[in-house]
Amino acid sequence: MTAAQHRLFVASLLAIGAGAQGALRAQTVISSFTTTTFAGSPNGPVTTDETNFTFNNTVTSVTSFTAGSTAYQVSGTADQVFVRRNAVNATQSSVWYTSTGTGVFTAAHSEDYGQLLLGNNINRGSDNTFANGTGPTTGNIERLDFVFTGSLTANASMGFAVFDRGASSVHDGFKIALITGWDGVNNVPTAYSQLFFQAPNWTPALNAGGDFDYTLFRYNANNDLSAATAATETGNQGIGGVVFTIGNFNVAPGTPVYGYSLFGYDVTDAGSSANLIDYTNTTFFPTTTDGATGGGGIDLAAVNGITFSAIPEPSTWALGGVTLAGLAIAARRRATSKAGVQTAS
Repeated sequence: MTAAQHRLFVASLLAIGAGAQGALRAQTVISSFTTTTFAGSPNGPVTTDETNFTFNNTVTSVTSFTAGSTAYQVSGTADQVFVRRNAVNATQSSVWYTSTGTGVFTAAHSEDYGQLLLGNNINRGSDNTFANGTGPTTGNIERLDFVFTGSLTANASMGFAVFDRGASSVHDGFKIALITGWDGVNNVPTAYSQLFFQAPNWTPALNAGGDFDYTLFRYNANNDLSAATAATETGNQGIGGVVFTIGNFNVAPGTPVYGYSLFGYDVTDAGSSANLIDYTNTTFFPTTTDGATGGGGIDLAAVNGITFSAIPEPSTWALGGVTLAGLAIAARRRATSKAGVQTAS
């Protein structure tokens, strides 16, 4: 292959990548998703406060989704979660489980708030996640950190999705930033990307997933979910989702990424991402975040700490294959021609 052909070869590869990622410049609402379900074995009482409940221990994981014209698939899972609560208000927890009947719930019961959220199971999640106050419906969480051991390397196809339980077209606002520095000894972020604000009401007319029945569980012992104080409130809503790429955070390809953090809608960095590190600083992390719709009441589905990768369109790879095949034929013909000349001499 000549130098000119090599340059064309490299340019073709870059063009393929650019074509595959051309739609990844802005956050995009998820229009549909696919799941895989792993049925569990039902169990009976989990705690003395829940003697009449049955948890079916079923896991329904998101395997792929479509946002705009781009399809994504799961590419990685975080292995750590850190729940950062303020010390100003009470420390309740509110979570939800999908239900299939009175006292019968789809997912496994979790006795830890962070572990309930970490992973990939749309059958459960958190309620009023970032709401502040002393009432039973507030959680007083300022930040959720989902962290990968070691680090990831940012690339153009990388996506980070947030899934929320709610009525269609009225999902709550929140903020998100990538963790670009991490202290593994003290388990705290040391650097963040640009903070991105996802405004409320971000889903289309219909949720990506169908509506389902759910029950809310209330607790009053921080992350300890072993003894509910209430489990009578029910509802019927669906799941909506939105995906972000590294371009949303002004992060260049090749940058180490240790995970990402979710924040309430009213958190601010005042123009410097360094202000996101100390979640106890009330200048940047208000302790009066409301839980109203459109406020801090996001109800996260337990699909967190997951990275997704864009799937190149078949036509993109087909075009690239034709180009590369042409280059290979040209190179072979040139090599054959050279061999013929050498033989003749």
